[in-house]
Amino acid sequence: MGIHIGKHNRASDSWIGRFDPKDPQDMREYEMVKSIVRACSSPTRKFRVEKKGRKPTQGFVYGGNPKGGMKNATLWDVYVYRRYA
Repeated sequence: MGIHIGKHNRASDSWIGRFDPKDPQDMREYEMVKSIVRACSSPTRKFRVEKKGRKPTQGFVYGGNPKGGMKNATLWDVYVYRRYA
Protein backbone atom coordinates (compact mmCIF):
# COMPACT_ATOMS: atom_id res chain seq x y z
CA MET A 1 0.00 0.00 0.00
CA GLY A 2 1.76 3.16 1.17
CA ILE A 3 2.42 6.19 -0.98
CA HIS A 4 0.54 6.30 -4.27
CA ILE A 5 2.17 8.13 -7.16
CA GLY A 6 0.34 8.88 -10.39
CA LYS A 7 -3.28 9.09 -11.45
CA HIS A 8 -5.93 7.65 -9.17
CA ASN A 9 -9.72 7.45 -9.07
CA ARG A 10 -10.15 9.69 -6.05
CA ALA A 11 -12.33 12.77 -5.68
CA SER A 12 -9.55 14.50 -3.72
CA ASP A 13 -6.26 15.64 -5.21
CA SER A 14 -4.92 15.81 -1.63
CA TRP A 15 -4.92 12.02 -1.17
CA ILE A 16 -1.39 10.63 -0.71
CA GLY A 17 -2.04 6.94 -0.13
CA ARG A 18 -3.38 4.19 2.10
CA PHE A 19 -1.21 2.99 4.98
CA ASP A 20 -1.41 -0.05 7.24
CA PRO A 21 -0.50 0.93 10.83
CA LYS A 22 0.78 -2.60 11.53
CA ASP A 23 3.20 -2.62 8.59
CA PRO A 24 6.64 -1.17 9.50
CA GLN A 25 7.36 -0.18 5.89
CA ASP A 26 4.09 1.77 5.68
CA MET A 27 4.86 3.52 8.96
CA ARG A 28 8.31 4.56 7.67
CA GLU A 29 6.65 5.97 4.55
CA TYR A 30 4.04 7.78 6.68
CA GLU A 31 6.81 9.36 8.78
CA MET A 32 8.58 10.34 5.57
CA VAL A 33 5.42 12.09 4.31
CA LYS A 34 5.15 13.98 7.60
CA SER A 35 8.79 15.07 7.48
CA ILE A 36 8.49 16.23 3.85
CA VAL A 37 5.39 18.27 4.66
CA ARG A 38 7.16 19.76 7.68
CA ALA A 39 10.14 20.71 5.50
CA CYS A 40 7.95 22.24 2.76
CA SER A 41 5.92 24.38 5.15
CA SER A 42 7.01 27.98 5.58
CA PRO A 43 5.65 30.94 7.59
CA THR A 44 3.68 32.13 4.55
CA ARG A 45 2.54 28.73 3.22
CA LYS A 46 1.67 25.98 5.68
CA PHE A 47 0.56 22.43 5.03
CA ARG A 48 -0.85 19.73 7.26
CA VAL A 49 -1.06 15.95 7.15
CA GLU A 50 -4.39 14.38 8.04
CA LYS A 51 -5.11 10.69 8.43
CA LYS A 52 -8.57 9.16 8.25
CA GLY A 53 -9.40 5.72 9.59
CA ARG A 54 -10.65 3.13 7.12
CA LYS A 55 -11.89 -0.47 7.47
CA PRO A 56 -12.77 -0.32 11.18
CA THR A 57 -13.01 -3.43 13.33
CA GLN A 58 -16.27 -2.27 15.00
CA GLY A 59 -18.14 -0.37 12.26
CA PHE A 60 -18.73 3.30 11.62
CA VAL A 61 -20.43 6.13 13.49
CA TYR A 62 -22.52 8.86 11.89
CA GLY A 63 -20.31 10.87 9.53
CA GLY A 64 -18.15 7.96 8.38
CA ASN A 65 -15.59 7.86 11.20
CA PRO A 66 -14.63 4.52 12.78
CA LYS A 67 -16.29 3.59 16.08
CA GLY A 68 -13.76 4.04 18.86
CA GLY A 69 -11.51 6.34 16.83
CA MET A 70 -8.26 5.65 15.01
CA LYS A 71 -7.25 2.75 17.26
CA ASN A 72 -10.00 0.63 15.66
CA ALA A 73 -9.07 1.49 12.06
CA THR A 74 -7.14 -1.22 10.25
CA LEU A 75 -6.05 1.16 7.45
CA TRP A 76 -5.36 4.90 7.19
CA ASP A 77 -6.02 7.16 4.22
CA VAL A 78 -3.52 10.03 4.36
CA TYR A 79 -4.16 13.48 2.91
CA VAL A 80 -2.04 16.65 2.70
CA TYR A 81 -3.97 19.92 2.91
CA ARG A 82 -2.95 23.54 2.76
CA ARG A 83 -3.50 25.19 6.13
CA TYR A 84 -5.25 28.55 5.96
CA ALA A 85 -5.08 30.94 8.95
